Amino acid sequence: MSYCTPCPPCDTEFPLLCEPLETTANGKRLVVEDSAACQKTIQTPVAQQVLKTDGAGNLTWTNGASGTVLRKDSTGLLEFATLNSVLQSSPVDLGSQPLTTTGALTVGSLSLTLAITASSLTVSGATSTGSLSVSGATSTAAITSSSTIFANGNASKIGYNTGAGGTITQGAGAKTNSVTLNRPTGIIVTDNAALASDTAVTFNLSNSVIEATDIVVVSHISGGTLGSYNFAVAPAAGNANIVIRNITAASLSEALTLRFIVIKSVNA
Repeated sequence: MSYCTPCPPCDTEFPLLCEPLETTANGKRLVVEDSAACQKTIQTPVAQQVLKTDGAGNLTWTNGASGTVLRKDSTGLLEFATLNSVLQSSPVDLGSQPLTTTGALTVGSLSLTLAITASSLTVSGATSTGSLSVSGATSTAAITSSSTIFANGNASKIGYNTGAGGTITQGAGAKTNSVTLNRPTGIIVTDNAALASDTAVTFNLSNSVIEATDIVVVSHISGGTLGSYNFAVAPAAGNANIVIRNITAASLSEALTLRFIVIKSVNA
């Protein structure tokens, strides 16, 4: 390769490489132009280095430490950063790729937007979150943990949020009349028909949430005489039979307000 005669005002001590240069499918070196010195040189990058911009149109070689990745900063410049800082600076769109961790997952809040028909979030190991929410156009979203899930703190709870429940009134002159409420929790107000002493009646709660292996808990919260009744529940697929027994020595004609919850359970 021969050298070209530089044109003024270039310094003759810095020759220009002749062009055109040869092309190759496997690049090993780069032609670098230094406009300040009016020269072009061939450079071989050091192993594991990349080119990045400095915001002024200049390119420089740089390499990150172990565990760092390339990202754009707030001004659009390329820089190396730790994966942790990348995840914390802005939301990361994984597309269709899964996110897997074998260590502890600790976040202030974790928000998942699922625009799919069925999905699951599985966490293995210790997980500590300020809040974990799953939202979006999803018909079935399961959050599964292979470890114990605790509600920490003296005000922490595990249960149903506002909007999960509902209310249904039995009425129609009999405590044996069926009711329908397709919710995992809710209120049932029974009819005030007389229930004789030491007598039990059964009514059916039709509920698409209930599966045959689930546990349905019923509690007498108001209406009537608290402590005067016993309750039993027999769940089945899509419904549950609820038994009310008057355990007093007298007939009672009271409308009972019952609260129920459905707890997921399995046989194996």
